[in-house]
Amino acid sequence: MQNNIVEFPRMKKAEEITEKLTTSLILEARKLGLNTDNQDFVYDMAWAMKFIKATVDNQCNIANDLCRLTRAQGLDES
Repeated sequence: MQNNIVEFPRMKKAEEITEKLTTSLILEARKLGLNTDNQDFVYDMAWAMKFIKATVDNQCNIANDLCRLTRAQGLDES
């Protein structure tokens, strides 16, 4: 059986960066006294992770629906 797996280096790099940033944010939040085990924190962090991923994807020139949608709503206006 052949393994036809296509690697996407930019996507892999973006995933690694997103994971490192998210982990750092959670660790820092814990150091600052936030209860990172709290369900509200977990829910809120899910949103933060989406925006971190969108930011990293954008910086790595990877299409991201969240970036596209926020720009379509005019949120990037100066």
